[in-house]
Amino acid sequence: MNLEDAADLGTALAAIATLVLVGFGVRQLIALQKQVELGQQATDAAVTAAEAAQRAVLETARTRIDEQVARLVVISEDPQWPPLRNPLISSMPAGDESRLFDSLTLHGSPEVGTDDLIFPQDANQLMWFVVRGVVTNEGRSTARIRLDGEGRFIEGTSNLIPGEHVEVPPVVGGWQGNPSYLFTEHLLRPGKSALFEWAAGCTIAEWAELHDQPTPAGGFIYLKAFDSAEHGVVDSVKVEVQGRPLQPVPQRDGHWALSSPQHRHMGVVVWPTQREYRSEVSPGE
Repeated sequence: MNLEDAADLGTALAAIATLVLVGFGVRQLIALQKQVELGQQATDAAVTAAEAAQRAVLETARTRIDEQVARLVVISEDPQWPPLRNPLISSMPAGDESRLFDSLTLHGSPEVGTDDLIFPQDANQLMWFVVRGVVTNEGRSTARIRLDGEGRFIEGTSNLIPGEHVEVPPVVGGWQGNPSYLFTEHLLRPGKSALFEWAAGCTIAEWAELHDQPTPAGGFIYLKAFDSAEHGVVDSVKVEVQGRPLQPVPQRDGHWALSSPQHRHMGVVVWPTQREYRSEVSPGE
């Protein structure tokens, strides 16, 4: 073997050694990648397990709380028919404005009659319904309840609980600082019921617009319940009026009238209770 052949052989052997090293390196990288993937999978599994354990602990705590706190059941009558209207009011009251259940407002709000409502002269008048409902505490503890919106707790009877005369639940701490019935908190003890009424309204023009809506919602109120500080539970129940109280008068442009029974479909939707556990709210919220 001459020197040239030896040099060629050395070059070939070096190339083979380089290929072997490259192959070994690639295998090492593949193995390392698999180890990283396995490590990531193990980490993900550990995180998932930790989250599942945390959820289990959370659900256990919620179940224990749910067994001890107040549980409100809200049912509603249909909106009273016919609705009321007030020619001097063009929107639901706000701020310090007169409330709809004040005696002067009620006296100035006659029932909508059978005469046509003519646009634009009647379009901005407030037309509203009085809706009555009953809330019952079927839980184990006393709740502080209030109505967030144009509503109040009243004394009286309801066909929802026939044969029973319902008293106004006691005001929290005998507090009388609120000049109106809005946001006044009452105590509802276990097994007790309370009767409330509220107003659902908008302008006649807005009611007319709802005629063509697939879900014609014309007003709502929230019933809020607060349990003891020990449990820190806040429940919120949305009660909503839906229906089409007005229909256009045929062949009379700009004329509307109360809908016939087969077209108005007036009803009340009581949405599922939304429960908030205050102990789970972070300090920044």
